[in-house]
Amino acid sequence: MGTESIDIKHIARVEGHGSLYVTTKDGELVDVKMAVDEGARLFEAFLQGREYTEVPEIACRICAICSASHRVVSTKAVEKAMGIEVDQQVTDLRRLLIWGEYIESHILHALYLALPDYVGHESVISAAADFPDVVKIALKLKKLGNDLQILTGGREVHQVTPMIGGFSAYPSHQDLEVLRERLQDARSDLQVCLDVWAGLEEPQFERETDYFALRRDDEYALVGGDLASLSGVRAPVEDYKKYIGERIPEYSFAKAGIRDGHGIFVGALARLNINRDLLSPFAKSALKTLGIDLPSYNTFHNNAAQLIETAQVFDMADATISSLLSSDLEWHEPETTPKAGKGTAMTEAPRGSLVHSYEFNKNGLLKTADIIAPTTMNYTNMEEDVRALFPQIAGGSKESIELMLNRLIRAYDPCISCSCHVAKVR
Repeated sequence: MGTESIDIKHIARVEGHGSLYVTTKDGELVDVKMAVDEGARLFEAFLQGREYTEVPEIACRICAICSASHRVVSTKAVEKAMGIEVDQQVTDLRRLLIWGEYIESHILHALYLALPDYVGHESVISAAADFPDVVKIALKLKKLGNDLQILTGGREVHQVTPMIGGFSAYPSHQDLEVLRERLQDARSDLQVCLDVWAGLEEPQFERETDYFALRRDDEYALVGGDLASLSGVRAPVEDYKKYIGERIPEYSFAKAGIRDGHGIFVGALARLNINRDLLSPFAKSALKTLGIDLPSYNTFHNNAAQLIETAQVFDMADATISSLLSSDLEWHEPETTPKAGKGTAMTEAPRGSLVHSYEFNKNGLLKTADIIAPTTMNYTNMEEDVRALFPQIAGGSKESIELMLNRLIRAYDPCISCSCHVAKVR
């Protein structure tokens, strides 16, 4: 048989440009390479020398889908470095901004990018003929998520109102009431999507790996908490380098996460596995509808996990709006003074754990930045999953093998541009 290659160049229905290369010899798997084809974007380098107030403005441009998460976690890292504390309404507004991002991003992936894989279509455009109601609902839910981001951040992408210590503009009580009513009305729409997904057939694949996510004892952790793993790690986020390493593949323009020589998995499925005891009522109902037993080691369940988390976010957003409605929603100018300091913050972006770590000099100018995006953390695990899945599908046609490998990578909901902010040095 000799040496054969399966080259999937520019994996479809993901954010950014990535390729998967699988090499076999005499039918046996020899090598797997998940390559990032986009050029390095060098955010960590050109943030150097910037004033601390500018850093979140620039950092949120890393990604147009996860810009709210980058904005919030960058701001929190700067505030840690400068010793700035914020009040509860600022915390609540940031949370509500993130909830909007979750709804928009999870619905986009699960119902537009992943659903066609389950129903035998190449895209959501062709799938709309068979699932018109689901596609219409997806548009409605995606707009709801965007409108939450507009309300709290000024616009859907690269939000403009969040700032160090607070926000430059606050929503009115009336606007919050309207959004809460829309959220409550949309629960039935999300339930329709959950019911449809429950009737789909999940690929049978399991591989235990090192799941990582934030963990809190008081709520399902999406914004803030300790770094935790399903295997029992619990540590302050400042210790992230002890548990999350990075290697530099010679065939890729992005680093790849690694721990003890193996990959790690971050994202919706990791969060469900680690925080399953803290699910809200709607999320528990969604989990029951989808019939997933936790912890799950099936990577393909990451798609369904995003729908469960959307239900979780509906409940959390409702509670957060209630908290905001009891506050004055008036701008209080934060007191900020530049100084030397270090700050590390982590949040759970829709695609997984996101780290921003900064050091500033006495003038408040940034000396060093370390940014690790969720997809960066997942690259090694993607390759290890391909190695485990390939023997199960090797007997099929080349087309069927390519489809399953595409589906596996898509299940991670990779944000390839987001991960590609470093360069190889030759």
